[in-house]
Amino acid sequence: MRRVLFLSPIVFLVVQFAATQTVTLPPVQWTCPMHPEVLEAQKGICSICKMDLVPIRLDPVWSCPVHSIVEETRPGKCPICRRDLALVTMALSWTCPDHPETDHINPGTCPDGTAMVARHKPAAHGNHNPQHGGLFFMAPDNWHHLEGTYPEEGLFRLHLYDDFTRPLPADRVKQASGRIVTKETYDSAAETTREIAANPLTPTADGLFLEARIERLPPPAEMVAKVKFKEEGPEYRFDFMFQELSQDRGAAVLPAGVLSQLTIEIPDNTTEIMALLSARARQIREFIQKGNFGEVYVPAFQAKDLALALELRLKELPSDKRAGTNAAIERLVRSAWQLDAYGDIGNRDLIEEAHAVFARAVEEIESAFSGRRR
Repeated sequence: MRRVLFLSPIVFLVVQFAATQTVTLPPVQWTCPMHPEVLEAQKGICSICKMDLVPIRLDPVWSCPVHSIVEETRPGKCPICRRDLALVTMALSWTCPDHPETDHINPGTCPDGTAMVARHKPAAHGNHNPQHGGLFFMAPDNWHHLEGTYPEEGLFRLHLYDDFTRPLPADRVKQASGRIVTKETYDSAAETTREIAANPLTPTADGLFLEARIERLPPPAEMVAKVKFKEEGPEYRFDFMFQELSQDRGAAVLPAGVLSQLTIEIPDNTTEIMALLSARARQIREFIQKGNFGEVYVPAFQAKDLALALELRLKELPSDKRAGTNAAIERLVRSAWQLDAYGDIGNRDLIEEAHAVFARAVEEIESAFSGRRR
């Protein structure tokens, strides 16, 4: 009988692992490369697809529900948005800094004699923590995740995520549809439920989420979301009970109107994503050259989102280029946050230092994807 564990998605970070330190390692378990929700205590084959299981070590880490690059050893606040950190589970392995493509289930020594470093990798189906103060569900298709919020009486919002709890791009959100049912009755004779009051769920213009205006229900407010993730897909039912209005404790970090300015629609085509990333990199360089440090944050955040979209397309690359490109994406994301922070304080030295890391990461990503398989 197979066991299912929800693993935590996170953009992996490399941390130094002291060679002389005595540590208790998480036990080796076995999971499916195609169905990471499958977890076994012993080597074998996947009960779903019959592929050979692969070894994995699972390690709990405190991270931000929204900014997955944050990794801490104890509870606290996200340094970016001040949300409470949540406990997530990551896959732990070891690698050599000069050979990031290597990946070992056990610690060891690199060819140059130095100790391997531990790193945490993203894994699917793990971060089931609300990102906007709402109620979180995994869909029956075992891939989509969603979060319903009730920010004010009469307003319901639905945020959609992938299997790594990363927000779906705007084009995917706009494919979704559904309705919010606030009143229904059960016909026992026909053994069916009849909707009495329902309001449509429609994507917002920026594609950030779905939204529905309903009757003004004071908490505790009960409602049902019936959702299709794409037109030809099945409809799923999600029951919500809001004991209080939802509070997105990180939303106040950004001024009104800035969130939509930062949002960029992610193309379906990898070549188009790369073109947008290159354009944002040029824009950042021009802003820095002109001393417009306060303008850097917009293209920096958009570049971050484009890079994370490319992370989903690493399978397009030869296997020997995936680890190095993934590491470059991580550095780009980290340096994008630094460009935002240093732009606020106007420190040219720090900005140029962060930009050097950012520009090098862009070059590595461009080089990798320019020679990808067609």
